[in-house]
Amino acid sequence: MEKIKNFIQNKPESACLITLAIFCLLFLFVGLNSYPLVDVDETRYAVMSRGLIGSGDWSILLLNGVPFTEKPPLYFWMTAFSIKYLGFNEFAVRFPTAILATLIVFFTYYVGKVVISRRFGMFSALILLSTVFFLMLSHVAILDMTFTVFLTAAIYCGFLTSFCKEENKKLYWLGFYVAMGLAFLAKGLLAFVIPVGIIGLYRLITKDVKEIFKPVNIIPGFIIFLAIILPWHIHMYQVYGYRFIYDYFILHHFERLVNAAELGKTRPFLYFVPVFLVGFLPWSIAFVCMLIKKFRRFVKRIKTNTLYFTFDTNERKLILFISIYFVLVFLLFSVASGKLPTYILPAFPAASMMTALFFYRKPSDYFNATIIVALLANFIMVGIVFDKIYSGGMDELVEYSSIAQEHNKKLVTFDMPVKPSVLINYKEKVDFITRRDFEALDKELDFDNDCYVIMKNKNMKNDDYKNELMKNLIKIKEGDKYTIYAEP
Repeated sequence: MEKIKNFIQNKPESACLITLAIFCLLFLFVGLNSYPLVDVDETRYAVMSRGLIGSGDWSILLLNGVPFTEKPPLYFWMTAFSIKYLGFNEFAVRFPTAILATLIVFFTYYVGKVVISRRFGMFSALILLSTVFFLMLSHVAILDMTFTVFLTAAIYCGFLTSFCKEENKKLYWLGFYVAMGLAFLAKGLLAFVIPVGIIGLYRLITKDVKEIFKPVNIIPGFIIFLAIILPWHIHMYQVYGYRFIYDYFILHHFERLVNAAELGKTRPFLYFVPVFLVGFLPWSIAFVCMLIKKFRRFVKRIKTNTLYFTFDTNERKLILFISIYFVLVFLLFSVASGKLPTYILPAFPAASMMTALFFYRKPSDYFNATIIVALLANFIMVGIVFDKIYSGGMDELVEYSSIAQEHNKKLVTFDMPVKPSVLINYKEKVDFITRRDFEALDKELDFDNDCYVIMKNKNMKNDDYKNELMKNLIKIKEGDKYTIYAEP
């Protein structure tokens, strides 16, 4: 123990980095392969990434043989690269997400250390790491963490240009445009709007906006940004033409923003308030207390006519930056018509720094106890949640698709949503009949009498429904949620 204390005292930077590395290893990597891939997005994206390796064309995304033009390719490229060298398994599919989550934890520490102190940086990084949402989404192979990491990296780089030496500004501006381009390739147009909005507003309020428009920064920066994003977009337009423009830009960018009813993802304006408070646990109470404290101070200054704003210290600049960061992201996603819980993840790095300020001057024992309890509780909760999700019958779908593959049978799912988990072990095209369309099923059976059909058990509780189906089918294997049938 004495050696550890001496090491911490003599090499505090190394001690911080080692501590963060241990926490990230334990809570981001251990157990990545302990639960199967989860429907819908995780299995869908995993299968699509694997398909890039098989096709040899890494520019065209396919899902069940159908072109997928909704999303940019960066996430799929990283996952395909991981699968290529680590094999097609749960760990390989989730490994890139865990790596990126680790990087943003370390980057958050670095920003906090540069602007305030090493202690503040550790508080910020550990709070971010231990929030419910960040921990959960670092264990799921979907796009949101990839987008959040590159988006946050761009915002951090833009902010650090206010604190670095003059000779290093070019490097940070380069990082801003590179990270923004990668974020664009991860999820699209918001990757440009959000960083430019945050850094532009911050520079405007601090009266240093001219720094952004210096030719030495903006000209090479935009050239690099365009060089990153244009090749894939131009290629997709050349291949798919207007279909790509409609699916990618109109439907999945602008429709999500102004009219998500078509996509079935509309939510009320305040939707993200409870989502954030739950997702930011166990730090939500501290975050709310911090807001109340700042609001009371604001009201007091109004009453005493001492309301003025100066940004002459690093802490005040940081408060301004993270306030703009959090509010802009929160408002932007709240105003948007389309809302999913995972969309709010980009607000978490800013919220973590805001909360770290609340703890910064408090006794460290209080923080240390909270962080340990938080990490342990979150780790247990993630395991329970994912086990519960997978108990919904996905193991049965994977097993049934393996049976169809083994017997070289055509596979059909009937009267159920599209479940990409059936594509995990089934290498051919699956026909997904998502409605109660008996004529469509009859056509499948007539066309190919070597056909297996998967259905939900609860649908078979209706006698008329059951009698209609069992005219042409016999049961092969029944599970708790699903059953697989074949023609007699």
